[in-house]
Amino acid sequence: MRLPSLSCLCIAAAMLTHGVAEAAIVFTPHLSEYGILPRGAYADHTFIYTRIDKIFDQNGDKKPLGDTAIPPGSTVDASLLLFRYLWIGNPFEHSSIPFLNDHDEVFRVIGNLGWQQGKGDIPDLSRKFGLKSGGSGLGDLFLLGGIYGKNHHWGVANFNGLGSFTAKVPIGDYDTRALLNTGTHYWTYIPQLSGHADFWGRLNLDGTAAYQLNGRNNSPAYGGLTPTKPADVYNLELNAAWKFTEHWFADVGYGWRKSVGPNEYDKVTLNFKDQPLPATTACNSGQAFGIVVPPEQCSLTDRFFIRPRAGQYRDRGTEGALLTTSLYYVYRASSVINFRAAIPVSGKGGQITVPYDVYTRDPRSNPTATPIASVNPSPQLTAVQEAGSVSASPFYELRFVYLFWAP
Repeated sequence: MRLPSLSCLCIAAAMLTHGVAEAAIVFTPHLSEYGILPRGAYADHTFIYTRIDKIFDQNGDKKPLGDTAIPPGSTVDASLLLFRYLWIGNPFEHSSIPFLNDHDEVFRVIGNLGWQQGKGDIPDLSRKFGLKSGGSGLGDLFLLGGIYGKNHHWGVANFNGLGSFTAKVPIGDYDTRALLNTGTHYWTYIPQLSGHADFWGRLNLDGTAAYQLNGRNNSPAYGGLTPTKPADVYNLELNAAWKFTEHWFADVGYGWRKSVGPNEYDKVTLNFKDQPLPATTACNSGQAFGIVVPPEQCSLTDRFFIRPRAGQYRDRGTEGALLTTSLYYVYRASSVINFRAAIPVSGKGGQITVPYDVYTRDPRSNPTATPIASVNPSPQLTAVQEAGSVSASPFYELRFVYLFWAP
């Protein structure tokens, strides 16, 4: 296979990950999400779809997914199928344990299957780096336990609280070569406080605040462009629902998340698969493409190697906010069908500047090899997957909830 020209090398090194993002879905509460529900077992199945053609950069600007090395028209398509099972009851009801014996508890298990694929020129460009542009399979497992506060009445209002704790178990499919993965390969722990209120039996308000503690990922994906140390994350979410009739509801929601400081990347290895690379273009073009090969080297060799410089890199942190709107149909108090659209309104994605050095000898087999030049300016790479990238494209959700043994 023909080696890429220097122009392809420089542009791709700077632009390969510009705009490439995983479908990092952020959920706002649904109708009466944190209200005190009847005891019983609930099944909740949700299908989510997005086509990402824009992301937020580190300055908070929307950028197209493709630019130069990835021509416009490239997209990342993603589908997610959630299986959520909820049980509400009180296993401590007949015990002498204070507080637990007179408050119902909530237990939830969330599993998922995902499919994600880069489209357009993303697969071809990924192959030049020996990487994959998609991923599908089993996602991570979420386990939640919570306890309701008392239900209070105040005039036309009824309200209650809910405290919960979620653990994300990283059992999902994960490939270190893949641009997109259904698993994250690190543990997450989320303490959460939530509240619910309804007014006049028609207006429902739900809100929650959570702190997401992320573990370390010592095997980053896609050339080290997923963080080795994902930052912890603040989450705030609000939702307001209105009851038109006994069967029809509509709601609007707002979700906001912000990383606590930067993500860290200390294993960046993104590099061209086929090396050495021809130096002819560099010698003829000088600095036109950013790589400077000293003229005296041009007469000594017709090839060169490049390599990212080892180091610990940090982005500026990530942030995202979105608005949602949805419509519900409730059938006989036992089934709910819900369609939702979510529109990102602001955000900030992770980007890092990584120096690439130019060698005349392969530094992998020649540990004493020294660089003769560096890529100038150093490429700015965009982080990928859920901890580092923030989508600026909408996603859509179809949800079905069923209460077993309901009337």
